[in-house]
Amino acid sequence: MRTAQNSGRTALRRIRNAFAVGALATTLIAATAPTVFATTDSQVGVANNMYPALKDMKGKIATLESFTPFTANAASQTGGFWNKPAVDTTTMRGITSGSLRQQLKSAGPYTTCNPSSSNNCVDGPLHIDAFLSADEANVDAVIPTADGGTCTASGSVECNGDYLSKYPVAIGHLAIYSCSGSWAGSTKGDDPSNAGSPPLALGADANGSGNGKAQSPRCDASPVSSAPTTISGVVSWLATSGRRIAVADPASAPFGAASKQALIQNGFTWTDSGAGQNVFKGSACDSAGTACKVRLESGISQVRGAVTANAGGNTQLGLVAKSNIVNVSWTSSSLNGTTGNDPNTWTEVAESAYSGYGQIAQYGVALNGGNTGAAAAWNHLFNNSWDLDPTIQSTLAAYGY
Repeated sequence: MRTAQNSGRTALRRIRNAFAVGALATTLIAATAPTVFATTDSQVGVANNMYPALKDMKGKIATLESFTPFTANAASQTGGFWNKPAVDTTTMRGITSGSLRQQLKSAGPYTTCNPSSSNNCVDGPLHIDAFLSADEANVDAVIPTADGGTCTASGSVECNGDYLSKYPVAIGHLAIYSCSGSWAGSTKGDDPSNAGSPPLALGADANGSGNGKAQSPRCDASPVSSAPTTISGVVSWLATSGRRIAVADPASAPFGAASKQALIQNGFTWTDSGAGQNVFKGSACDSAGTACKVRLESGISQVRGAVTANAGGNTQLGLVAKSNIVNVSWTSSSLNGTTGNDPNTWTEVAESAYSGYGQIAQYGVALNGGNTGAAAAWNHLFNNSWDLDPTIQSTLAAYGY
């Protein structure tokens, strides 16, 4: 695990230094005096895997940037909010959605909008002022092409990303994950692959809060005896017939792309089409039988469930996000009401194992068009305080970054 004030901060600065080419980099890196912004409300869209950490440090963010207490709208709003009327109406409101990038670009229910109108709003306006994503491409997709992004305004598409505020906010880590014999069977609570109880990362609990992580560690699958603890060990382990591993789809998930690189870099022959195919998507892997060595899940949140479930065929190992298995809060099993690391077997993967991919950087960007002053405050936070504040860094470290 990264130490709060050294390894994590250094990693972010390494990425920040990588921007040091051209006028944009000069603007991003230039030191500026602290700025006091007019107090304002703020709402933020955040990727599910980073949601718990951001929720925990929202008070610190509010203090750094003078955000005022937030009074929620009277109507209940769907979408995985971390606060809701009569639950938590303080300072900032968070919104999680697997397709938030598209919602931001087009006329979806979470799109930023003019406070004097109801255009593109539901029970709003919602005023999304910042977007934090697990995928840099998602952040680029809300920045205009004229500013180096990939967003082109047309019709209902809005390109509100402020390119000056784009910033690496966290470094993700991979972990090798498998079932432990002590957490198998029906007495250990609901299986995290069950979308109903407890809810998955995209769900909402009784308080309207997307939980960010599957809550139960229960394994319906058979435990792995002496699970490998290195990627080279994983590759050797996969050579035995009937063994397979779950990873996020590399085509759409950075954690999946890093997982693919790790396997290939350590000797695995990856073939996802044609003769000799050994990589299959989702349930197709189960149908393929022993030919399937790698099962691709739609996102990193689904990988853990593929390992703990036992539907259609056992996927014994998974390459998961460390942020999905540390500091987990449970609402079922003997761990009900507690917070702690996943009790199944897992080992963090060294970054050198996927050096050909590089660090799994997650980015943030401020969005213009929301509350007056909020975008400027997020810009200032990203470029002047984010990787320097010890509270932010210790929180990120505690949540697996």
